[in-house]
Amino acid sequence: MADFSMVKRSVKIMLGILLIIVGIIVTPLPIPFGLIMVFIGLSLLVSTVPRVREWLRRQRHRYQEFSGQLNAIKGKLPRFARKLIEDTDPERP
Repeated sequence: MADFSMVKRSVKIMLGILLIIVGIIVTPLPIPFGLIMVFIGLSLLVSTVPRVREWLRRQRHRYQEFSGQLNAIKGKLPRFARKLIEDTDPERP
């Protein structure tokens, strides 16, 4: 059973990294599909790798105005994006 959880974790990490890379590449296109891919990739990594979660918390603490804007639009976003914003909120314990 431990082997399956390791495989699942590895797949989530690889998929998250791939989505972020492809999302960054396609971001300049007129349709903002790249940003959605980056958000999905980050949500996979935040849920799997604690160091990524802590890094994002530090960045949001550093850029508090941007962090406040994220918190303001959180209610209008899909569930996975809301979870990403809540999990990386620097004000949350």
